[in-house]
Amino acid sequence: MRASMLEIQQYLDLHPVAKMNLQLKTKYINLLKQLIAEMGSKDLWVESMIQLYSLKLCDGSQEDKGFNFYELFKNCFNYHYFRYFLLTDCLFITALNDRKKGDQVLKGVIQLYGEKYKNKLLALFLAFYHTGNQTIIEKIPVLKPMYEVIWKNREFLGRTEKRIMVTANMSAGKSTLLNALSGKKVNKMQNTTCTAKIHYLHNKAGEDGLIYEWDHDLELDATEEILMEDNEANDSNEIHVGARFRSLWDVDTRVCFIDTPGVNSSMESDHKEMSHETIKTIKCDLLLYLFNGENIGSDDDMRHLSFVKENYNGNIIFLVNRMDRFKKGADSVAGTMKTVRKDLEKLGFPDPKVYPISTYAAYLAKMSMYGEKLNEDEQEELEFLKRKLSREEFSYPTYYPNEVDISDKKDNEFADVLVHSGILLLEDIIFN
Repeated sequence: MRASMLEIQQYLDLHPVAKMNLQLKTKYINLLKQLIAEMGSKDLWVESMIQLYSLKLCDGSQEDKGFNFYELFKNCFNYHYFRYFLLTDCLFITALNDRKKGDQVLKGVIQLYGEKYKNKLLALFLAFYHTGNQTIIEKIPVLKPMYEVIWKNREFLGRTEKRIMVTANMSAGKSTLLNALSGKKVNKMQNTTCTAKIHYLHNKAGEDGLIYEWDHDLELDATEEILMEDNEANDSNEIHVGARFRSLWDVDTRVCFIDTPGVNSSMESDHKEMSHETIKTIKCDLLLYLFNGENIGSDDDMRHLSFVKENYNGNIIFLVNRMDRFKKGADSVAGTMKTVRKDLEKLGFPDPKVYPISTYAAYLAKMSMYGEKLNEDEQEELEFLKRKLSREEFSYPTYYPNEVDISDKKDNEFADVLVHSGILLLEDIIFN
């Protein structure tokens, strides 16, 4: 299975069958399953999609068992109406970007329904692959929302993917940064050593309320519990997650973040080796190096920066995190930023791009903005950081080369903290 499949947006919430009664939905799911089985289409993606359809269309209800496929087909009074849905779903599940396999799907559906419907089914097939006249969709308006998602998926997957690698020592806030950038909790944020895996975080073509995870098993409706626990059965060094990113504006960039393990774990030397190998071998468009602002100039950072300088030749943005924990009069944002820049120049990074960031403030603001429930401590922390980052001594936006206009978002109570945290300015740079 290709990892790009995790960028596909589902259309199940727009599916006409979802509005039917449970009996009809159950019959439809059984027809769909049997038709796909008859065509010999079976792989991890297809099996997971069938499970998702059953869960979302039938609420996980038990399907009919022991039925005769063709008897069910003939006796279902909606079977003629189903033909358009069956063809669309079979193509979407098994052959979204495989026209050759799609030809076999079309033949199977025509064989099932007969030559009488061949022309309309062929027109729908051509509309699916966006190569024919689209008037067939206008004639069947219930299909239009589904096909708009299908076409968007194909257009999105046809774009060049932007790959952004993220590296840091432990406790710098790397997982929180990725949660903030995606606007969803997809990574653990505790300062604990995790398994040595490279995490790939893919932006999806559109929002469907689902988060995917491919960690040996493929979960197309991954819960937080699944996302937070690594699958011991996964003997590869990769975990892939797909989610539609959320921010103050729609994030429609085809982008994949490559999250490397923290390199300074004294308990896990393989983390360092894996991160080093990833930095040396995997091509990316940009590297984000995250500092812990409370521990600037550490030996661990100096060693890792030296490795990056020697082994990575590409665009780098250096981010200084956790300065939101500074005490007034005891610590200085301006002084810390100056020190980081000097250290980088000494190591041979000419004119380094160094920006401040408050990953936790950004994460909490996005969670609250999108209705995710914060506990009492998180809510208090968000209010505290909202006030603190607005102070003149922080002024994170002044360190960025760009500006973002939020004049049309002033009614959003979280717009200011997203600017003051630096996350909107960073997103403007890396997404646009």
